[in-house]
Amino acid sequence: AKTARLLKQSGVPTVDLLGELIPKPQVPFVAPDNQQVAELAVQYFLDRGYQSFAACGFRTGLRPMLDQRCLKFQQQIQETGAECALFTPRGGGKEGPSWEREQEQIARWLQGLPKPLALFTCNDTRGREVLNACQTHNISVPEEVAVLGVGNDDILCQLSDERLSSIDVDPQRVGYQAAAVLDSLMQQKPVSDLTFIPPRRVVSRHSTDSLAVTDPELATAIQYIRRYACRQIQVEDVVKQVNLERRVLERRFRKLLGRSPKAEIIRLQLVRARELLAETTLSNTEIAYRCGFNSAAYFMDLFRRKVGQTPGEFRQTSQSPEQIV
Repeated sequence: AKTARLLKQSGVPTVDLLGELIPKPQVPFVAPDNQQVAELAVQYFLDRGYQSFAACGFRTGLRPMLDQRCLKFQQQIQETGAECALFTPRGGGKEGPSWEREQEQIARWLQGLPKPLALFTCNDTRGREVLNACQTHNISVPEEVAVLGVGNDDILCQLSDERLSSIDVDPQRVGYQAAAVLDSLMQQKPVSDLTFIPPRRVVSRHSTDSLAVTDPELATAIQYIRRYACRQIQVEDVVKQVNLERRVLERRFRKLLGRSPKAEIIRLQLVRARELLAETTLSNTEIAYRCGFNSAAYFMDLFRRKVGQTPGEFRQTSQSPEQIV
């Protein structure tokens, strides 16, 4: 914060990427959109049937943007009518507790929370530390605690056999936008004080590879849909996998996820379509085929109705600058 103030006073064009001065930025600030990050995380866990939630950040005030990220997650969970525990390190004076002490605190905190637990961590560093604490104290991941990070840092997420699921916050676009703001400052053009970049998607790995579903037939149905949604399956195919009548399956499905099996199939098809639009240059025809839609025309019409954009518009706003060029 002191460095940012000195740079501001010196008149040197400066862009903040850490958010240490939030909520009162003294230089232009560019960062991932915490509101949308939290929304993505909440929906991700709800789609997996979780009813117990928690968020884990660092010592309050150390990184205000990361504090805000956890609070946004907690607030949105509470809006669903559920509770969300929030971890705050204790002791250690101004510097906070030692790493070993904090690991013990995290483990004890997790041991006292209801299971299965959906745990949101403020970034991948914190997510990796939580995984270490769970491993050291024999807390099963993801069966007891499903851990989701933010940042999708390849090194941190792939560091061990317990690979960390994480939200891809599109760091290339964040960096590109920060450079654009800096360029405008250097040319003495007006810029926005705050620029927030929407996250791209959740990248699922081992740390969340579980469903918080106690109903075995429902768990089987959900797993089947997740595996084969893009292979033109119908609800009748799902019914064949479980020992239930269709109307019973529909009722249980709606009670848990708030939507029908058919709606879940379509949702997962569109999730995959968004990924392909953002990450490839495949045509609409090829994407429709890969996602299990009957035709490109049907895919484009459905995408526009459900997403609010045409596939082309979505691709233009979702791809990183270097992909667009």
